[in-house]
Amino acid sequence: MRSLYDILGVRVTATFEEIKKAYYRQVKLCHPDLFNGDLAKTQEFQELVNAFDILSDPFTRKEYDDRRMIEHTPVPPTTNVFHDEHDKIMDTIADDILEELIVGNDVPKNTTLQSLMLDLAHTDRFIMFREAKTFFSQGKFNYCYALCGKLIDLSPHNILYHFYYAESARILGKAGRAAKHFRICLQIGVMRTPPQRLAKIRRHYRAAQQARGWIGKIATWFLEEGPSIDLTETERSKMVIDEMFATELKRQKRQQSLPHRVPPKQLK
Repeated sequence: MRSLYDILGVRVTATFEEIKKAYYRQVKLCHPDLFNGDLAKTQEFQELVNAFDILSDPFTRKEYDDRRMIEHTPVPPTTNVFHDEHDKIMDTIADDILEELIVGNDVPKNTTLQSLMLDLAHTDRFIMFREAKTFFSQGKFNYCYALCGKLIDLSPHNILYHFYYAESARILGKAGRAAKHFRICLQIGVMRTPPQRLAKIRRHYRAAQQARGWIGKIATWFLEEGPSIDLTETERSKMVIDEMFATELKRQKRQQSLPHRVPPKQLK
């Protein structure tokens, strides 16, 4: 059984840059659009995207490597299920995943998970964010701060971009900047459907404000509590996924109801 490293054609010690280059190199060999939708190539591409998805994220890569060490055998290259619920930044792991993949990226919001993964070949912001997360995990907070600053300029409504920017700023001693962007996360979260509690970000916001002294402590007095929603973690995750697929089904029905049009090249 091949490991995810084998699928990408990289060493176990490969850097993020090596993984990214290998991904782009392999995409040219199996992207379905280059092979008229060939089924075998489509499956190969799906495996490639899944391998990149797991190995380009420093946290899921570590979990994958830990499982390989324990089992002494390659872990099957299945869908990314390595996220730990305790590591979530937003309200659920599903929220984190969809925020990273969809919000602010050049990917249609009303799409299926399968087609969403296939579109990653064109998602530069997704890859840039993965690089920022890698820098963060390596303690290179200046680099993470700079990349997330660029991402915020491109996609100002992505909560995760603001969070990593703020957290890097906090570690770098920029408490005021950190507090500002944690606050922006909370403001965006209130506008979501359903609203986001963002308990972890609230804790980080309070910590950043406390580091500013008495001015920051006064600011935390006016921080409203998160929206009250009587849903379990499982129910929230299911709600997020169900909403995504319901939107896609509506889009497909609209397309089916449209009259069939013959492509211009077939007209004589």
